[in-house]
Amino acid sequence: MARSALAGVVFALSVAAQSPQLKQAGVCSRCHVAQVLEWSVASKHIAAQTNCQTCHGPSAAHVANERNQVKPDRPIPTCQTCHTQGCPKTKQTENCQSCHHPHALANPNDRQLRQTQTAADPAQENYKTNMAEGDRMTALLDWAKAKEAYQTATKARPADRRAAIRARMAARRQNPEQPGLEIIGTEYDEESGYPKHVRVKGIGIELLLVPAADTDIGSDQWPATRPVHSVHTEPFYLSKTEITQQQWEALGAENPSPTKGANFPVHNISWADAQAWIAKLNEKTQGNFRLPTEAEWERAAQPAEGPLEDQAWYRVNTATGAPGAFKESNAYTPKPVATKRPNKLGFHDMQGNVAEWCQSILKPYPFTEAPGTKDDLRVVRGGAYADSPEYLHPAFRHSERPSRRNPWLGFRLAR
Repeated sequence: MARSALAGVVFALSVAAQSPQLKQAGVCSRCHVAQVLEWSVASKHIAAQTNCQTCHGPSAAHVANERNQVKPDRPIPTCQTCHTQGCPKTKQTENCQSCHHPHALANPNDRQLRQTQTAADPAQENYKTNMAEGDRMTALLDWAKAKEAYQTATKARPADRRAAIRARMAARRQNPEQPGLEIIGTEYDEESGYPKHVRVKGIGIELLLVPAADTDIGSDQWPATRPVHSVHTEPFYLSKTEITQQQWEALGAENPSPTKGANFPVHNISWADAQAWIAKLNEKTQGNFRLPTEAEWERAAQPAEGPLEDQAWYRVNTATGAPGAFKESNAYTPKPVATKRPNKLGFHDMQGNVAEWCQSILKPYPFTEAPGTKDDLRVVRGGAYADSPEYLHPAFRHSERPSRRNPWLGFRLAR
């Protein structure tokens, strides 16, 4: 009997596979195997010349996102789009799924199935009740009760990512202090609960929060930046400006910069120099600071609208001497930080001034983070004061030996 049923399914699939609608569902079937099988074999939807997009929309962002964090354009499609007169038996125009399975179209006369589908699920009801209570307590800024409600919802549905995220958010709002940081202002990220603007205690380095996101990184312009692909970054902090000479010297480090100035970026430093300085900072503050990964760096490097000259120091505006005259390479110099417009996320000098070391080793894309060795080439981003515009492109990748010092190399702090 089981063999006969299996043979029937295989035969039905082989017939349905000839349908152009089923072929169009191929990308969906990579994840939604059961749903595509039900739709193609157990319902009349395929015979009606429909496909997944008919009900759920193109959903291009959902298809591109590999972590199921972007929902389809229409997660719960409206049956009345096609069934304008409602159910032919009951004339009902709402709650179609109380009788019908959305893909397989279960028999509405099957009383046992209908009772099973409409029976209350205690765990689901518990989840809904506590999520609603958590949202209510969040609106009242009662973070202790909000955390408790979201944690209870998480226990009801342990695999639910939203409940766990909300519970962590409420916990952070309840206890917002973080080692080594002091909070500036009263703005918090709604998703993560982290304060948006902080300062390193005792040194004054200001950092901005970059919220979690799936970001397309890379470019088709250069071989090393291909392919363009999506990378997920968790929330992280990044310093508003490149580390200045005053901040560098605050930890007792010798200033190696050829162009001196308290508010100028520290430069002529190696990746190893930056790591040693950050280690001292962490020892002093217990702050767990680091360099950004190159994916984080590109996530934060979103240029502002308008001319590049308004937001970047580079070859056209950093040289001394008459405009348009030939310049030797040593005629170009870095400039004080934050003297140009910030980018879309509020960061200064992500493009130009000094190029910035990243934590990442240079590897072919797609991006994956690996610790590497002390000799692996390390990624440098952003371009510098003597570079032409293409080197300032947010996706452009450069690399240097970790021991290499150059007058155009600096860094900014991440956490």
